[in-house]
Amino acid sequence: MNATDTPRPEADRPLPYPGPPPVQPPPAARAERRAELTAKTVQIVLLCLGGLLLTAGIIVFTAVAWRQLGDGGRLTILAGATGLLLAVPPALTRFRLWATAETLAATATLALWCSALAGYYLYLPSGTGLTAVAVARWTAAVLVAAALYRIAARVSAPAWALLPLAATGAAFAAFGDAVEAALHMGLIGAVLAGAAWTVKAAPTRHAASDQWSARVLLAAGVTTVFLAGLRAAFGLDAALLPAVAAVATLLAAAVLLAHAHAHGTGAARPAVLVLGLSAAALTVTAWILALRAGEPLLAVPAFALAIAAIIVFASWTDQNEDVAWIAPTATAATLVTAVATLGAVTTDASGLTAYAGATALALAAALIFPAPLSTALRRSAAAVGTVVLAWCTALSLTAFPVAFGADPIDALDWEIPAVAAACALGVTLVRKGWRRDYLAVLTAVAALGAGGLLDRPWAPAASFAVAAVAVLFIAFTSPGPIRRVAAWPAAHLWIAAATLAATYERSSNSVDAEAAFMVAAVGAAALLAAVHVKPPAAANARLAARVSAHAAIGIHLAWLTTPSLFEGVNLYAPLAFLAYAAALSVAALANRAYRVGHVLGSCGAAVAAQLLLTAYSGADTVEYYTGPPAALLFGVGLWLLRRNPETGSWAALAPALALGFGPSLALALGPDGEPWRRLAVGAAALAVLLLAANRRWQAPLVIAAIVLTALAVNEIALVWSLVPKWAPLAVGGAVLIAAGATLEQRRRDLARIGRSLKAMR
Repeated sequence: MNATDTPRPEADRPLPYPGPPPVQPPPAARAERRAELTAKTVQIVLLCLGGLLLTAGIIVFTAVAWRQLGDGGRLTILAGATGLLLAVPPALTRFRLWATAETLAATATLALWCSALAGYYLYLPSGTGLTAVAVARWTAAVLVAAALYRIAARVSAPAWALLPLAATGAAFAAFGDAVEAALHMGLIGAVLAGAAWTVKAAPTRHAASDQWSARVLLAAGVTTVFLAGLRAAFGLDAALLPAVAAVATLLAAAVLLAHAHAHGTGAARPAVLVLGLSAAALTVTAWILALRAGEPLLAVPAFALAIAAIIVFASWTDQNEDVAWIAPTATAATLVTAVATLGAVTTDASGLTAYAGATALALAAALIFPAPLSTALRRSAAAVGTVVLAWCTALSLTAFPVAFGADPIDALDWEIPAVAAACALGVTLVRKGWRRDYLAVLTAVAALGAGGLLDRPWAPAASFAVAAVAVLFIAFTSPGPIRRVAAWPAAHLWIAAATLAATYERSSNSVDAEAAFMVAAVGAAALLAAVHVKPPAAANARLAARVSAHAAIGIHLAWLTTPSLFEGVNLYAPLAFLAYAAALSVAALANRAYRVGHVLGSCGAAVAAQLLLTAYSGADTVEYYTGPPAALLFGVGLWLLRRNPETGSWAALAPALALGFGPSLALALGPDGEPWRRLAVGAAALAVLLLAANRRWQAPLVIAAIVLTALAVNEIALVWSLVPKWAPLAVGGAVLIAAGATLEQRRRDLARIGRSLKAMR
């Protein structure tokens, strides 16, 4: 039978008190009332209160009762209590008393700090005291020991206990001298950061506590380092400020690069956030230090750091992958400038050498780091190296006035060519199609710098010649058509500069410009011939080479011939024209497309050279000026007739005959004409007439006939006074009678002669 079926005698008895029976609360209400204070809450409260009281007891014992005991008693009690507190938590964890173990472990960490300070105070060396810096130093040691104890005991509370100890140690360190305070505060911050790493490396069963304690420890370490920087910024001597500011800038750039790398590679958000806060704190510290230092070299990394910070933090909201490389590259470039500034500030090296060394260091570091960082370092090294090379180039160009008597500027020293030559180490950063051009530019820059510094008369001209050769190397061999186009005009400029520098005389402070431009014209003519013999493959480069050569020669010839109009002819102008004529002749032989133009141009240059040479020799006979050009043009006309049978004799031979016969015939006519000139012109005209009749050339035949007729009329006019008066009448009458008798026959003869002339070429 169930218990519910058995009647109870007590149920039938009257109640001992009047009134209704007591009402029982519902089960839900009873459960809610029990949840107001659970056993776990009570345990936590008790453990916390007990830990606080125990901590207070340890502090009071260390501060108050410490003086009332002997040396042995002090050390024994404090060391024993500390050792007991350190030993109990591992034992408690074996019995799964986790909360108690955590409480005692946190208390043991504080007891360890008190014991370390008390022991140091007890056994102080003579003449010393418990200074603020000593407290900070022993606090850092206790922090290290507590972090190791946490790993050994596998408890989470010591990580949290590090925070008040670190704050106390940093506060004591701040009262020391600026350098010592900053160093000890920075040491405490570094220990906190290392403790955060140990928390992540050696987790306990309290995963959430470990995660947050690691973040807080790292943030505390960053804050402590930031405060150390501020302490240094406002307490350092002026002599130490530049070096410390450079170090702070370097650290800020390194942390900013780490932040950009972490964000770019998809690291955990807390890590990215902590790195960003660290970079911001270090950036502020670096700026304060840079402003207080007043060192001009710090301006570059400071502004670069600010710009890089803006770019990096702006990249958080930019999801475009095409520009994702900008942030790490900017931070890496800032890091390179910071390294250069640190080297320049600490070693008193020049800024150029420091930046070159930092660029080389970045290249070396790119070989060690993984792909994203190595790419950023290589790009930053390329950017900074480009600036360094531009710097060297600008200073090397100041060698140009040195070539003409000026003194070198103070910024131009042997560092310039040395750094320019060292830039060859960065050839691996250059694209394959640009490497030869890059090395050629480096050679030119180094040569120009050395030429401006070397105290020799020939040095500047030699450096200009090396620059010209380097530019010509680019013009002939560069795979880039645009670079070839730009190199050709530059080559002619450097050739002219080299010739001018070579003819400069320091004693008289003068330049033999005629000789210089003659040599430059010869060089330009040689280049003109070369580009026709072996023309560049690209059409624009080929056009640029030829146009620049013609323009350079034209400028040189104009410079050489203009003084001839006022001061007399010199020998340099005809030599330059001869070189131009030779170059055009080579062009005519090598290039069939423009052969006629090149031939005519060569003849024109040769004629100009001959006329100038004749004027230079002082000859006054007109045939010296007209004969050789006419013969040359007549030869060209013969070549044209042979080259193209459709060419008419008027176009091919008439200019030469007009030049050869015209001036001489004009001087031969009249009573003042020399007999030898009339005889020579008549003989030449007769020879041309016979040749024209044989080859059936119309223009030579007509011109020669006109010349002979003019000479005949001239001879008749000269002897007209000796002829009897009746002779002209008789001859005229006889001619008219003969013409009238044979009029039809003469008409047929004239028509036949006209048809024959028209049939000629």
